[in-house]
Amino acid sequence: MSRRSYERARRRYRRSSCGALAVAVRVSIFGAAAATALALFRRFRSLVHDFVGVAFIPELENDEDSESNRAGRLAELRVAKLFEGIPGVEVYQSLRIPDPEHRGRREIDIVLLTKRDLFVLEVKNWSGSINLNADGSWIHTRSDGSTVVHSNLLEDLNYRADLLESYIERRGTTLPAGFIQQKVFLVSRDCRPEQAITMQREVITNDQWEHFFNNNLVRKDSGWLKNALSNERSEKSLSEYERKQLHYILSTAPTWDRLELEGGTILVGEFQGFKGRPRDTQTLSFANRSAVSQMVMTHRQGWINNIFGSPNVLILVTTRDYRDGNVNLTSTKQRQESNMQTRVRSETEVVFQIVGTSRPQHFRLSEVLFLSLSP
Repeated sequence: MSRRSYERARRRYRRSSCGALAVAVRVSIFGAAAATALALFRRFRSLVHDFVGVAFIPELENDEDSESNRAGRLAELRVAKLFEGIPGVEVYQSLRIPDPEHRGRREIDIVLLTKRDLFVLEVKNWSGSINLNADGSWIHTRSDGSTVVHSNLLEDLNYRADLLESYIERRGTTLPAGFIQQKVFLVSRDCRPEQAITMQREVITNDQWEHFFNNNLVRKDSGWLKNALSNERSEKSLSEYERKQLHYILSTAPTWDRLELEGGTILVGEFQGFKGRPRDTQTLSFANRSAVSQMVMTHRQGWINNIFGSPNVLILVTTRDYRDGNVNLTSTKQRQESNMQTRVRSETEVVFQIVGTSRPQHFRLSEVLFLSLSP
C-alpha cells in the first residue's frame, strides 16, 4: 500500500472513531437525561401521593361521629396522662380483649394496676344532659338538641371487666375476689348527668375527678387513688411476683396497631397487610402479628439510587418473643436472634385502617418509618 493510500485509510478510521465516540456520548447524555427525568417524575409522583394520601387523612371522614371519636380519644389520653408517674400505679390504654361469645374484641379505655386493685375505666367526653331510662339505657341529649340512646354503660363495663378477668385467668393468673373495679369517668365540664346516674358509686363526674387531682397531685402516691376510687371489695393484695406477672399480661395484651409516618404523624388503628408486586408481598408474607412485634423502615438515600433502578426500603423486623415475662433479653446474641432484615420496593404499600374510619387506607413504604403490631 502506498503512503498516500495509508494516510487516506487512517483519516477515515479517525473520522469513524470520532463519529462512534460522538454517538456514544450523545446516547449517554440522552440516557442520563431520560433517567433524570424518570427520577424527577417518580419524585413528583411521590410528592403528589404524599400530599393527597397523607395530608388529608384527618379529613377523610370529617363528620360529626369522627369528630366525636377524636375528641373521645384525646380525653382518654388526658386522663391516662394524669395517672402516669404516680408511684405504685401502672397505666394501660386501649386494651382490646377477645370476646369469644361475639367473635370479636371489646375495647377497654384505661386499666390502672395497683397492689390491691385493678381499675377498669371508661372515659366519656359527652357534653349535654344524661338521663337514665326506665329500661336502664342512658339517654344522651347533646348540646345541639339531638338525642342518642346508649346501652347501660355500667352493665357494659362490667361485661368487659369480666372478659378481662377471664383473659387474665387464661394466661395463668387468678385474681383475688373483688380485685377488679369499674369506673365511668364523665370528664366534660359541660356534661350534666341526672342524680340517678351520679348516685351510682361507679360513676365519677368531672367535678369529682378534678377535685381528686387538684388536691392530691402534689403528693403523687397511690394511697389517695385507692381512697378516691376503691369500693373496698378486695380481700387481699398481690404478692410482688403476682403483680409482676399481671403487669406482663396487661402490657402484652392486644391493643391498637401503630403506624408512624415521615413528618411525625402517628396513626392508631389496625394493620391489614401489604399490597404491591407479588415478589415484595411474598417477601413480607411472614409479617403477621403472631410472628412480628414491630418493623422499622430505613430508606435508601442518594440521587444515584433514585436514578438507577427502583429505590427500596431496608426493614428491620423484631420478631415476637413469647417467653415468660421474667426472661430478659439482655445479651447481644439474644437481641440478634429476635431481629431480622429484609428489603422490598419503596412503592410497596401498607394497608392500615385508622380508628374512627370506615375503610382502610394505603401508605407507601417510602413514607413509613415505623409499624408496631399488637399481639
